[in-house]
Amino acid sequence: MLNPTASIEQLQAHTSTLSLELLQVIINKFLEDAEELFTSYLEKMGKAWWVEIITKKPDCTYYFGPFVSHREAQLAQLGYLEDLEQERPQLIAIEIKQCQPKELTVFKDEWREKAYFTISPDLSA
Repeated sequence: MLNPTASIEQLQAHTSTLSLELLQVIINKFLEDAEELFTSYLEKMGKAWWVEIITKKPDCTYYFGPFVSHREAQLAQLGYLEDLEQERPQLIAIEIKQCQPKELTVFKDEWREKAYFTISPDLSA
């Protein structure tokens, strides 16, 4: 014969476990959303941290981020270097800094072209 008390206790324990798991999911989602919101705020204020990688062949500056802290950017930089290895660039410099890049990848030739076209005719000799 079934013990109805044991079944109720098992159901309560199972329900309690599910409630804790659901609560954990809700807390994790809240923390992720809060971090994204804070990172977005820092980015808009120019206070977010970015990994800047400058290479030659191709002559590029890459920006990876944004990050909430210098430490977070530092921990992520190795992964970005591994991603860039496929292009086999010659690494010139890596810097972690607070900035607000307008573009995530800047080719040196494009930079020169953009700079050339933004020069006012009044300034040309």
